[in-house]
Amino acid sequence: MQVTRAQRNAVAERITQLERSFYGRGPSNVKVSVSEDEPVSLVVLSIDSLTAADSVLSARGQREAVIRHHEALHEATRADFIGAVEDVIGAQVHAYLAQVHPTTGHAVRVFILADLGDTRELDTLAGE
Repeated sequence: MQVTRAQRNAVAERITQLERSFYGRGPSNVKVSVSEDEPVSLVVLSIDSLTAADSVLSARGQREAVIRHHEALHEATRADFIGAVEDVIGAQVHAYLAQVHPTTGHAVRVFILADLGDTRELDTLAGE
C-alpha cells in the first residue's frame, strides 16, 4: 500500500479540522508520517494541541486530569478520526491509538492500516 504526499496532506487537514471542531481550537501544526513496512502505520503528530483549560490544569499540577480529559475525548471521537483517515486513504483502519502529552501539548494518533486484500481476508476469518 502506498500513501501519497497528497493523501498525507489531506489527512493533516482533516485532523486539524476535527480537532478545531471538537476542541475549540486546532493545533499549530500537524505532521503525518507513514511507515513503509506492512502493516502500514500512519502517525499523526499534532503540535500545540492543548486547550487553554488544559494548559491551566497542567500548569497547576493537574496533569492526570489533562490526560483523562483527552482519553475521554479520544474515545468519544474515535469513529470520526478513523472515518476521516479511511476516507482519505481508502483503506480500513485496523487499530487506532491516541495520546497527548499534558505539558508540551504534543498529541499523537497512530492508525494501523490494512490493504484491501488484508481486509477481505479478515472479514472471511470473522465470518462476514
